[in-house]
Formats: sequence, C-alpha cells, structure tokens
Amino acid sequence: MRKGDTIPGALISVFGVIFLVATLMDSRMTIAPVTSDGVPGAGFFPFVMSLILILLGAVLYIKGVRQNGSVQYLSLTAETKQNLKKLLLVVVGLIIFLTLWQLTKLFFLWVFVFSIYLNMVFERSIKFTAIYSVSLTAIVYLVFTVAFSIQFK
Repeated sequence: MRKGDTIPGALISVFGVIFLVATLMDSRMTIAPVTSDGVPGAGFFPFVMSLILILLGAVLYIKGVRQNGSVQYLSLTAETKQNLKKLLLVVVGLIIFLTLWQLTKLFFLWVFVFSIYLNMVFERSIKFTAIYSVSLTAIVYLVFTVAFSIQFK
C-alpha cells in the first residue's frame, strides 16, 4: 500500500493543505474582491492553487492505492543518487540565494549568481552559462522592474 504513487500523492495533498491553511489564516490574503472593480483579493490565487494541489494529490494517492503495491516508490540506482545529489544542491543554492537577497537587498545580483550556480550544478558549458545568466537576469529585470514596476526590496 505504501508504494507507488501513494507517498507522493499524500505529500502533495499535505503540501496543499499547509498552504490552504496559511492562506485562510492570513487576514491580508482575502479571496473575495475587495476593490470596486471586482478583482479577486490577494489570497485568491494561493487558495485556488492549494485546492488544485489537494485534488491532484488525492488523485495520485488513489492511483497508488489501486496499484496495490505493484510499483516500487523509490529504487536507488546510480542515476537516482546523482539526481538526488543535484536536487539537494539546487535546494541548498535556493536557500542561500533567498538568504543573501534578504540580507543585502541586491535581488538582480543574486539572480545572476544563482543562475551561474545552477548552470554549474547541471554541468553546462561556460559559453551557455554566460549567455543564459545574462539573458535571464535581463529578462527578469525587464519584466518585473520595467514592465510591472515591481521593486524587490
């Protein structure tokens, strides 16, 4: 019973429930429209996404139960170990990125550095890393700062 898709399904549903509760408990995250033009509140999107995660997690869990243990949840092959190592490096890098951003308030610098770091983790060439990192940072700047006037502070 605890093989196949039951564990990931349960985890996804729990993740959705956590965000649903956090959204509903925050007074600033209203779901109903609070403006005269009828635009949904700030909590609408997190609320809907939480419900979708709960639903899809439940579907995955039910699929896993129907498999009746015929599918193994995780087998540690050399490739799986390498992928888990890369996943851990990405998560650690993301935590460091978020910490440095909050400490220094230099969002675009850390987007650039994080992009370089990720390309190193995924073993991209130097040329690709340089072009990709500069392009990604420029696109993030143009979309969020120029087009949407969002300030990362």
